[in-house]
Amino acid sequence: MTIWEILKIDKTTDKRAIKRAYARALKYTHPEDDPAAFQRLKEAFDLALECQEFNQDISIPFSEADNIPNIEKSEVEKINLEMDLSKQRKENIVEERELSFKERINEVYTKYKDRIDIEVWRGLFQSESAFNMDTYEENKYFLANFLAEKGCFIPKNIINLAFELYNLNEIVSDDPNIRLAVTLREVKNLPPFQFEALQDLEENEQNTFIMTRFSAYKCLERKGIQSHIKRAKAIFDKDPDLELIEIITRTGKLNMNTILKEINSFIERNPEHSTARMYRLFLNKKLNSPINYADIDYAISETYFSIPRENDFFDEIIFHVDKNRLLGLIYFDLKEYTTAYNYLINASDTSGKAIRDRITYCLKLKLKQEKASSSTKSKINDIRKELSFYSLLAYERVYLKTRKKNLLLMLLFATGPASLITPWITDNHSRGIWSNYWLVYSLIFVISGIGIHILFRRELWLKYRDAERDQYYQNKK
Repeated sequence: MTIWEILKIDKTTDKRAIKRAYARALKYTHPEDDPAAFQRLKEAFDLALECQEFNQDISIPFSEADNIPNIEKSEVEKINLEMDLSKQRKENIVEERELSFKERINEVYTKYKDRIDIEVWRGLFQSESAFNMDTYEENKYFLANFLAEKGCFIPKNIINLAFELYNLNEIVSDDPNIRLAVTLREVKNLPPFQFEALQDLEENEQNTFIMTRFSAYKCLERKGIQSHIKRAKAIFDKDPDLELIEIITRTGKLNMNTILKEINSFIERNPEHSTARMYRLFLNKKLNSPINYADIDYAISETYFSIPRENDFFDEIIFHVDKNRLLGLIYFDLKEYTTAYNYLINASDTSGKAIRDRITYCLKLKLKQEKASSSTKSKINDIRKELSFYSLLAYERVYLKTRKKNLLLMLLFATGPASLITPWITDNHSRGIWSNYWLVYSLIFVISGIGIHILFRRELWLKYRDAERDQYYQNKK
């Protein structure tokens, strides 16, 4: 087996190609799993680099039996001669050093074709120098700051890879540098735009188009978006994301059936576009039309509407697509209640009756299943607690259970005076009459208390729901 077969590439003198091949091989060859294979890979890599440095393009046999390169004597002499000659030529030249992690990131970023290639980034992120324990934290924070500054110009799948390999969520949630944490969170929530179609543009045109397209996206659900679309189209009018944004913005102006036809036409030309597929689900649901079940698989993946966005500028909202609400309603109609529940509780607004009723139904089914099994009482009470956020009757049960003492005191206050005062102010003859008066008074008091509670119970429930719901789900994570 030759070194090129071990590295799984053709013979080459391209140093970057050799390093990429080595990075790919490292994903499947680990020293703890197969030390011999790892040693062969490392030796093949070193030898390939040595051949590249001295411009050797030879096929070098590699003995698997003893893991030692098996090079013919003539080939060894040839390599040594080239090494000597090369050293002589480079006597007065500073020896080339290997690029640092920071320099390699900047180098990849400056080459647009490499910038949008996830395999190039994967090789860089998983290289030995990147995961060096001495520089790992430094590299991690450099990458975080780099993404905070340049994230808008990098495909979303590469951003996701960086977050996964370097645990950048840790910076988003816990870092004392609030500005970095907030900016990195915005980068994490960027839409999954496509970048391949922009390769033929000049660098300035690429950057201007990307920024203008992003500005259009930020105005997607508001008026005032057309100026951004017009500017972007003046630079490049064949970008599928910009075309889709323009179609979506017409939702508030044209008939939904017309928009659906445009979306269907767009999907015919871009069948893998997840946002277009999800938006077709949204339109079909709105129009009560049959849905395309293949669209659901695309809608589950990342789309423009994956992250709820707040209306910070108090602009007029043209429309809003709540992805969790949409998928929750669809799965509920499909009677996949567990999946529907997981989406519905994460909807941006769960106070509407349609959402509350469906979540209540799912929780009652869950409660029934738990009761049928030998579940602990605490688990059943936990489901009842959650149910109280969506059902007024379930809230009443929790309310009565947690306020038994208050109810007893109210009854005691109502009936106590009758039992204490009546014997002192009446004789035996009139005691029965007064007792009836106090009985009526007690009943009026109790009924009035219940009436006041019923009158204001919805307000009490909403206050309880706002105060308890978010904390309940936060504790469950």
